[in-house]
Amino acid sequence: MDGVRKVADSGRTIICTIHQPSSEVFYLFDSLLLLKRGGETVFYGNLGKNCRNLVDYFESIPGVAPLPKGYNPATWMLECIGAGVNNSAADETDFAEHFSKSPYCQQLQANMSKEGITVPSPDLPEIVFGKKRAAGSMTQMKFVVTRFFQIYWRTPSYSLTRLVMSVFLALIFGIVFINGNYASYSGLSSGVGMVFMAALFLSMMAFNSVIPLTSSERPSFYRERASQTYNAFWYFVGSTVVEIPWCFLSGFLFTIVLYPLAGFTDFMTGVMFWVAISLTVLMQVYLGQFFTFALPTEEVAAIIGMLFNSVLMMFMGYNPPASSIPQGYQWLYKISPQKFPMCILVALCFTKCEELPTWDETTQSYINVGSDLGCQPMANAPATIGHTTLKEYTESFYGFKYDEIGQNFGIVLGCIVLFRIWALLALRFVNHQKR
Repeated sequence: MDGVRKVADSGRTIICTIHQPSSEVFYLFDSLLLLKRGGETVFYGNLGKNCRNLVDYFESIPGVAPLPKGYNPATWMLECIGAGVNNSAADETDFAEHFSKSPYCQQLQANMSKEGITVPSPDLPEIVFGKKRAAGSMTQMKFVVTRFFQIYWRTPSYSLTRLVMSVFLALIFGIVFINGNYASYSGLSSGVGMVFMAALFLSMMAFNSVIPLTSSERPSFYRERASQTYNAFWYFVGSTVVEIPWCFLSGFLFTIVLYPLAGFTDFMTGVMFWVAISLTVLMQVYLGQFFTFALPTEEVAAIIGMLFNSVLMMFMGYNPPASSIPQGYQWLYKISPQKFPMCILVALCFTKCEELPTWDETTQSYINVGSDLGCQPMANAPATIGHTTLKEYTESFYGFKYDEIGQNFGIVLGCIVLFRIWALLALRFVNHQKR
């Protein structure tokens, strides 16, 4: 506070909010604005040497006990108005009304009515700001984006937990399906279920964890937007950019553990699997941010988000499979955002086959069987299915087609862009601040 006092002595105005300071600190202040509960003014004016003006003012009010010798005037004044531990005359005295009739209030009103304060002065030009915000766009972007990265780095309960859970889930699924045999009817069904559950758990973990963090940061955004600290667009950019490395890192950890444990070996397919699972997580994170920005509370965002995901996940093509979805619900299957990353992941694992093998009617077996998993004949298939390969069965029964991987990647990116546009509109036009 001595440093603050030196700054004030240099001619600069300093405004501080204080709560029961020590006598030494309190004596450093030149003037005081004291408010009672409810925001009414009970004192405003110069404190005087050793707060003599303040003490004389309160001691002049009937019923107020004098300041004891050696007692802290800051503590004493709070006790006088009922804000301290011991209340003296606060229950009987209306300090706000007493101040309104005091010379201090008259002096305050006289000062406020001067030209150039609350009344425009004809001698002074009108204050015109050249731009809406003090900082330029690049400065706003730099500081807002940097702040987001610092928040995530300093919140291990969110960022580090996600990474640990990614490894944990990958170990669970990888150990269960370690060196799995998928070249059978039951093995393929289990493998598709494994991919479905892995993507579901990882993406839902990201969705549920981002809502509390985004909700906790939303009040500060409302305050800073109201004071025109920065453009809402740069807050949107920061919340968008900061998630990308974390989502791809969690997807990478998940892939390098699960992919080899589950018996998959192709490197390029593994890279595409990593990108697909990372985009799945990123899509759910952005969806969670949108619901948090658009809805009034964290609880409502979580409930509506889970309802949205639960309904659409029922129609993503696994259970029921695409071939069994009734015609009346096909539109839900076609619009489900979760379907497209699921199509990519399953197609990468089980439908890759450059050239399908040929069925030999004479030997009742396949010939020219390639090395890719999708080329393998499906063993122990039910009689209603007959002979087929993993690729053919997966594409016809589940609707997850290898030739549509590029198209599905584009749709996933389109869903991500759509969710970010919704989030930007919510940030720009929705305000749930209750004041």
